[in-house]
Amino acid sequence: MQLNGDLSKVSLTNLLQLVRNGELTGKITLLQGAKTATIFVEDGNVVHVEVDGFTGREALFEIFLWVNGSFSFVEGEIGAITRSLDAKKPEDSFERLMREGINYLDQKKYLEQLRITGDTILVGTDRIKELIVAAKTNARIAAALTMVEPVVERLDGLKSLSVALADLPYSRRAYVQAVSILLAEGLAVVVEKPISLESAAINLPDWVIARLQQDSADLTQAIVDMVIWVDRVKCWMYQADSDFGKMLDKLSDASGLPPSDDDFFADIDRSTEFQGTLFGESPPAVPTSENSNLNKR
Repeated sequence: MQLNGDLSKVSLTNLLQLVRNGELTGKITLLQGAKTATIFVEDGNVVHVEVDGFTGREALFEIFLWVNGSFSFVEGEIGAITRSLDAKKPEDSFERLMREGINYLDQKKYLEQLRITGDTILVGTDRIKELIVAAKTNARIAAALTMVEPVVERLDGLKSLSVALADLPYSRRAYVQAVSILLAEGLAVVVEKPISLESAAINLPDWVIARLQQDSADLTQAIVDMVIWVDRVKCWMYQADSDFGKMLDKLSDASGLPPSDDDFFADIDRSTEFQGTLFGESPPAVPTSENSNLNKR
């Protein structure tokens, strides 16, 4: 059996599910520009992955981010290759790999929607203190904080993410997980880069000033409040767009995969399963804060 196709039409998730359903054995080769990846499957289970010098689980998760490129599958014996994954282990089971891979892709898309890059500046909020206290009696929160707390400690509102987290020994997936959770749970907010005095001098039309002062006699505070609410609306729109996209994916997905349970930190503590929202229901992250805007004045 041979399969060939485009990842923009057949996602990696659906491809692996097809191989899984057929309990097939063979090799999947994927190409994206100059990058090449190889996935070995045996009786439908992923047993070894190679991409850009990496192998195993983390290599597989990086391929989940390939939303375009080509693939080919050739059925046949895979021989005595080194197996970097063991389907008998809970963390390497097919369902677990698919769930974590899908979560990783969703988290990466979430950061892209918020336009979070290595140049973004974040600062922690007071909510992390509340969770530190709660972690003393909640093992689930305590396990999760082992990943996010080191990140928060390095966010000073001055350095970019790439600089602030340079010494943190995290994989790219752990980096994406931590930052996406911090923003989604309101544990950190975006701080705008300082602007020069020349660009800070802005002349507003009289009617704009009059409208702003209807909300606050303090013009500066009125502008700060307006920016905060605009950013909130933008964040809610991004979240709504993401949720709508997930709904469309579920409606069009005939793979039969079990629904994702947002198991963000399953690879941190094997004895702990994270179900649903990590710290309870919360509104979409607000990508700026009143304090960070006030500091710019």
